[in-house]
Amino acid sequence: MKPIKCINTAVKNGIKSDYLKIFIINFVIAMLSFALLIIRGNGIFTLCNDFNEQQIPFHMLANNALKNGGFLWNWSIDLGSSFVGALGFYVLGSPFAWLSFLFPARFYPYLVGWLYMMKYATAGTLAYGYIKRFTSKKYAALGAVLYAFSGFQCVNLIFHHFHDAVAFFPLLLIGYERLAREGKKGILAFAVFVNAFVNYYFFIQEVIFLILYFLCREGINLWKKRKLIGSCFAEGIMGVGMAGIIFVPSVLFTMQNPRITRLLPLDHWIYTGNRDFLQIIRTLLFPGELMNSQSCIKEYDWTSWSAYLPMIGLSLVLCYIIKNWKNWLGRILMICIVATGIPIINSAFGMFSDTNYHRWLYMLILLMSLASAIVMENRKEYPVKRISFILFLFMCFITVGSYWWSEHKFQLIYQPRVFLVLSLTGIAGVLLTWLITLGIKKERGYFVCMGCAVVIFSIFTTGYTAKLYQRISPQTSQQYYSRLMAFQEFTLPDERYRFDSSDNTLLMAASLPGTGSFTSMVNASIYDFYEALGTSRPVFTPETVEGTRELLGGKYYISTELKKDTEYLQKVSSSEKDYYLYEHDLAVPIGSAYNMYMTNSDFLEIPNELRPAAMLKCIIISDEDEYKVSDVLKKYDKQKDEEIFSYKIEKLVEERNREASEILEKSYSGFTCTLAADKTKYAFFSVPYDRGFKAYVNGNKVEILKTNGMMAIPLEKGINKIKFVYMNYDLVIGLISTIVFFIMWIIYKKGICENGDKVKSTVEVE
Repeated sequence: MKPIKCINTAVKNGIKSDYLKIFIINFVIAMLSFALLIIRGNGIFTLCNDFNEQQIPFHMLANNALKNGGFLWNWSIDLGSSFVGALGFYVLGSPFAWLSFLFPARFYPYLVGWLYMMKYATAGTLAYGYIKRFTSKKYAALGAVLYAFSGFQCVNLIFHHFHDAVAFFPLLLIGYERLAREGKKGILAFAVFVNAFVNYYFFIQEVIFLILYFLCREGINLWKKRKLIGSCFAEGIMGVGMAGIIFVPSVLFTMQNPRITRLLPLDHWIYTGNRDFLQIIRTLLFPGELMNSQSCIKEYDWTSWSAYLPMIGLSLVLCYIIKNWKNWLGRILMICIVATGIPIINSAFGMFSDTNYHRWLYMLILLMSLASAIVMENRKEYPVKRISFILFLFMCFITVGSYWWSEHKFQLIYQPRVFLVLSLTGIAGVLLTWLITLGIKKERGYFVCMGCAVVIFSIFTTGYTAKLYQRISPQTSQQYYSRLMAFQEFTLPDERYRFDSSDNTLLMAASLPGTGSFTSMVNASIYDFYEALGTSRPVFTPETVEGTRELLGGKYYISTELKKDTEYLQKVSSSEKDYYLYEHDLAVPIGSAYNMYMTNSDFLEIPNELRPAAMLKCIIISDEDEYKVSDVLKKYDKQKDEEIFSYKIEKLVEERNREASEILEKSYSGFTCTLAADKTKYAFFSVPYDRGFKAYVNGNKVEILKTNGMMAIPLEKGINKIKFVYMNYDLVIGLISTIVFFIMWIIYKKGICENGDKVKSTVEVE
């Protein structure tokens, strides 16, 4: 009976817990924000752009793959990529994603809205846990709502995975405060583990922020704090090690991505244009804009630039800074606000990347929410009325001035109606803050009015932004889901080929292989492939010249058009329309024997438009590896052989098909195929090169050569039974790391419990 009694006690305590109440409050606010869109969608929640084309397909792909044991290699991520490496950033670290895996993948569009509510609720709950260390519980609850429903959350609605980082970041500061102020060890290590596991990209930014937080909180006399620094470092290493199963393979995979190697150019270190300065003002004072369709200043901005707090904006933060600019919180607020307007400092949070994203602002927002909660609780000590009124006048001036500037100078306003709504919302919020502070003297009345107003503004700004995002989509939620489900019915007629498509809603959501994708997290060799063709690959597969589709085996395509002179292979009907599967006449299977090679230096002399044809004619070998194939293959000689430009694609495809793979079977750990050759040759496989692959021909291990990002292996004369086996060694290292460091953490915690924690002073904002 004793265990049952303990469980009952725990349940009762949980029900009475303030944290549960805060979770429910924030969940309800989020539910009211999204309710209209979910009802209109008959339970389906969609937005536009990245949310529809990435977030939903990624989660459906992960769901299907994991349930089929597919945690190594995935054929539906572009031309093929490491599953953990490609989805570690978007999906695999999210506990909310794992919760969705309890349901069939096709249910995800119905679940995602409710998962969003849980993310908002978690963000508010953990923010409350941090803020209540410095304020009373009721104002900590109000500060938690400010954090959870900030402008940063609004503008990033289409980036579903960003909200996981926002939700769990407060845990990091809680862990630090417990260690630094109370001597509680082990909590910071667990907080580091959670954040590093949830999203390694945001975690790296959080570490940089935590260093700044430490310097402002503890001072620059590091020698006096050497024991604390040692403890932080030790627990940080332990936490990262515990997250190794996701952190290690994801980080090593991302480090190969050429996007992260480009640094911020010198001429971008400071802002020089008027629009940039106006953008800074709107970022801090007004509700967040849509990233893909802004109402003013810039037509679009993908940097996640918003630090708006519902209703109060920057008013209470300014009050706090004016009075307490010398204390640690005032200092860090000033530094971070200034950093948002200076690109070189701002980019430090992103390792000085040329993207200059502002995706660390939620960390500043947590401290802004803390400062605002402190000011509300002690409003008589701060110039709230004066600052709010001055800010109200300034915001009116900026808004009216924008109309004049747009009419008489150059266009500043692109969507007048949206601009007016967002501007009036920001102005009304500051005015209401002033009126409540001016007119309500009693503590209870003030808290109730501020609380209700903040909640209403949170619901409006979040719901309005979501509505604007959804309005941009060319499809309704039902149309999107109908199309998504229709694609689930298609099957790949022949495993040797791919779909000629880069549509994630077809390929990833239905777990089908294609010739491209819309994601930047793909195998680094895919970037090498397109760079070799003389083009770049940003976040989506680029349009390519003739011969590329044929080379990659893009044989099948889907159309809504019923062609009279072409027979379709499959037909799928949805509630909206019919879809037909057709095939191209020309396509080379994955795996084809070659008689000729060309060195990379010779290949680069060929015009870009002819390079796919060159790859259909020759295997491209690096100059360093030429000696490995020169005894087996004939070297292309433009003096003796026909010029590449004289070859027709049809002839080259026909040549490749003569000795192409006859049978090919794919799996999550590689692939097998059979290929006949009339003599010793090399076979080219349009599969991205990865050091995790090992190749065997007729049972004998052979060396894999990298050819313009793809793979080539030697063949024997006659029938070749080929087997490619894939193992993600980074994942193995990460798994070992997680096991070892979790054991260390348990021992560490057990030792602390036996010896007792050293409790330090209570917390104050000094």
